[in-house]
Amino acid sequence: MKLKIILGAILLLLTLVFSVQNAEVVDVQFFAWKFSISLALILFAALAAGLIGGWAVSSALQIQRKIQA
Repeated sequence: MKLKIILGAILLLLTLVFSVQNAEVVDVQFFAWKFSISLALILFAALAAGLIGGWAVSSALQIQRKIQA
């Protein structure tokens, strides 16, 4: 468990450093929408979505294992 926390903290730190170094505004087009947003916000949102998705899948698998046991 400690290893996961340490790796997560390192990943977060690296993402924050990368985001700060790439903070310029970029144009984003998603289907019919087009808007300008900071690249740092896009990167942070992608990291957050990945972490939440991974947590959700991991939790669902743990619950499924408990039910089967």
